[in-house]
Amino acid sequence: MTGEQDLLWEDLTLAILSVNRYPLEKTYAAVETLRREGLFCPRNLMQWTSEEIGIRLRRGGYDRSKFMINLFANRLASLGLFIKSTGVEECERILRKGEATELRQFLQPVKGIGPFVLTNFSLLRKASSEPD
Repeated sequence: MTGEQDLLWEDLTLAILSVNRYPLEKTYAAVETLRREGLFCPRNLMQWTSEEIGIRLRRGGYDRSKFMINLFANRLASLGLFIKSTGVEECERILRKGEATELRQFLQPVKGIGPFVLTNFSLLRKASSEPD
């Protein structure tokens, strides 16, 4: 994965998956396999059904109960529909800004994105922007 826009989607997806007593550290442990499954690509999320996303979450090492996998697959499918209706470039423009109030209002239509996801996203964006 290369490029700032790719990290935006990786950070947002990881933030969505890292709630309900599932810490960022645990989700981040599966980042390579989730990446190989294509779960950080907005164009994939726009095309895939929640069932396809669920299969890829399991194969990607996102180790949760069937109920939780389905719940988060539906949330990522909701994100995919949002991206499709808003446009990848517009989403990236707002996500890149990272202003908390604007992000909260912008992402409000996406199922499952609330304060914890936004906090996780902010933490991940900060870590992504720090030099190695």
